Amino acid sequence: MNTLTFLQGLLTLHVTGLILMAGTTIVDYSAFKTFWELIDKGQERSTGLLEATSKFSRLAGIGAALLILTGIGMMALTHGVFGEQLWFRIKFGLVIILILNSLLVGRRQGLKLRKIMTTSGSDTTGQVDSLRASLNWFYLSQLIIFFVVIFLSVFKFN
Repeated sequence: MNTLTFLQGLLTLHVTGLILMAGTTIVDYSAFKTFWELIDKGQERSTGLLEATSKFSRLAGIGAALLILTGIGMMALTHGVFGEQLWFRIKFGLVIILILNSLLVGRRQGLKLRKIMTTSGSDTTGQVDSLRASLNWFYLSQLIIFFVVIFLSVFKFN
């Protein structure tokens, strides 16, 4: 196998990692939208939907690991040629922000919501509303960052 074929294989896996991360975020966001609709209608099955979404973070983590490992592999194969370009530096920073935002904001907010929903009492409405707004901002920011990362990857500028 020659270097170009190996590089193309790594790039394919790299894009697959990005698709896993972005796709999982979109599906998770859709599930949370449905969850909020069920909550607004006062339906008890909302907690089952919330429980189902807890598995999505593992897929996003696999995508992130694939993205990082293949990115390192491509940098090694190209001897870091992209590392000096401005578009790559911006993209790299945004991917780090995506991962940190997911771990530090999204995960924490999701865990808080699950905890509140399992110990639901009459005084949790304000907390749930606050988490709802926070999670909406989280998903919106993640999706915007994904768009910018893809944009930078397609329109490479110097």
